[in-house]
Amino acid sequence: MKPILFITAVAFELLYGLLFILTIKLPDFRFWPPPSHRSWQFFASWLIAGLVAVCFLFLGLLDFDSSFLYQWLRFPIAFALFICSSVIGTWSSLSLGLRTTLGLGDKLITDGPYRFSRNPQYLGDSLSIIGYMIFTNSAMVWTVGFLGIILNFLAPFTEEPWLEERFGAAYLEYKRRVPRFIGLKKGK
Repeated sequence: MKPILFITAVAFELLYGLLFILTIKLPDFRFWPPPSHRSWQFFASWLIAGLVAVCFLFLGLLDFDSSFLYQWLRFPIAFALFICSSVIGTWSSLSLGLRTTLGLGDKLITDGPYRFSRNPQYLGDSLSIIGYMIFTNSAMVWTVGFLGIILNFLAPFTEEPWLEERFGAAYLEYKRRVPRFIGLKKGK
């Protein structure tokens, strides 16, 4: 069962990554953000993400403690990362709203955690992935998690041209002031 979950997760993450790269490199192709809630991109992106998340969670349970981390120290670190990721993720989702979180929004959000990062949800997701990697101490989870973090790094590069086109000067000004992932406000 573990090899099937592992291969499935890695294959879907590689497919997702390929679709992100095509979105970044080909101006006429857009996988993310999806063009509409009825597009193949919308269904494919959330189906793939859901399948990878389920595989990731079950791999952690089935392959628990198969790697190299010392047990007593990893649990508090994982717990701290889960708390941080939960706060960032919840705050980001509430600030952005469900429709925009799904990639279907029509309003530029620049308040809440978006004052400090243009992509706090990806930051929160990455911290959550790292927390689960440390908690489970699974070699398979480390691999799947690392690919997930790479996807979180690539996602903004698929969104930024779309946001620039959609919101024009307002997004360019926001982009100038606020870092892609984390940091302090830049000068006005």
